[in-house]
Amino acid sequence: MYTVEVKCFAQTMAFAWLGFAQLAYADEALTARNKALVRDFYTTVIIGRQVDAAPRFLSTDYIQHNPNVPTGLKGFMDTFRKRFDQKLPSDYKRELLNLVGENDMVVIYVRQTWTSPDGKHNQALGFDMFRVQDGKIAEHWDAED
Repeated sequence: MYTVEVKCFAQTMAFAWLGFAQLAYADEALTARNKALVRDFYTTVIIGRQVDAAPRFLSTDYIQHNPNVPTGLKGFMDTFRKRFDQKLPSDYKRELLNLVGENDMVVIYVRQTWTSPDGKHNQALGFDMFRVQDGKIAEHWDAED
């Protein structure tokens, strides 16, 4: 009787461990997909200034927590189309320095550098946080220095 109970317990624990391992693998795969989506969005749409590519990455009901950008895909595209029409300094550079994620949340760390007309070298550092849902960016927060 004792042997049967130990065997049943061992089998139960093995199934539980396998279930946990599958869940952990699923979370790693989800995190990797979401990080790739955000990286591709940022390099294509923001750094590459290709606002027309935004629908590939953003949900139509995208929620924007930056008060300077309206919520929704259309609001994002209208705002960034205007921003991208503005001329930048010839040495302007935006770099994606780091990207971390867990499940549906991805955070990026970025740097912008440029020289102002008076010859001063400038740098701005910032964080952007994204929530991904169903393979699209659903929500965004940011903080800039």
